[in-house]
Amino acid sequence: MSAEIDLNVSLKNQVGVVEINRPPNNHFDYKLISYIADCFDNFDKDINCRCIVLCSDGKHFCAGANFGKDRDMQDKADPYSELYTQAVRLFKNKKPVIAAVQGGAIGGGLGLSLVADFRIGCPESRFSANFSRLGFHQGFGTTVTLPRVVGPQNAAMMMLTGRRLKGQEAFDVGLIDYLVPLNEVRSKAIELAEEISESGPLAVQSIRATIRAGLAEQVEEIVSWELSEQVRLQSTKDFKEGIKASLERRKPKFEGS
Repeated sequence: MSAEIDLNVSLKNQVGVVEINRPPNNHFDYKLISYIADCFDNFDKDINCRCIVLCSDGKHFCAGANFGKDRDMQDKADPYSELYTQAVRLFKNKKPVIAAVQGGAIGGGLGLSLVADFRIGCPESRFSANFSRLGFHQGFGTTVTLPRVVGPQNAAMMMLTGRRLKGQEAFDVGLIDYLVPLNEVRSKAIELAEEISESGPLAVQSIRATIRAGLAEQVEEIVSWELSEQVRLQSTKDFKEGIKASLERRKPKFEGS
């Protein structure tokens, strides 16, 4: 797999670690999501792996899709179709996933964190479904996964306002399962993964499959709708203004067109 510059992958004490290596912001494109899905597939087939930790090297867990010219999301008329094909693969993995979220999980980065069964965060963590602030529609299956974790009202509040939740706020609504100091985020994720790994692996996979029954199928169905709305809104002036304002780090001036 030609992902050496993008991912660091290891296996120790029956815990597979997939580390995104695009610091400091760890933006993704469809290729990176494909690499992660490949890693999940490989760990699914490895009997020596019982749990997976998804983490990142850098200031942020994942600050969303990269619209910069050095990646694959900028100049495509429809950059999302292949992205979501790969994203659905993440939800079809069989082994538990724990996300270690330092810094931001923003937009699609929030969606990526919601692939996991559990999220470990810190006071410096930031979670935002900022799509509306970009004049855009949520993606990555967030329509299904965010309400599943925080409830429909909290999810609607996050998606319609685009506000950022700090670590304590995210913990209060259930988006974070453990709130620990910044320097303990990854070690706590690995600790939880090792605890899960002490249980019977066939039982864990069976229980998890029951708990998450239908989730991958729901995500696969909803991303088609999310994609159609994203393609429609991508051609609007508001979307162009939202992206421009984000890159320029200023408030957008939307016109409703």
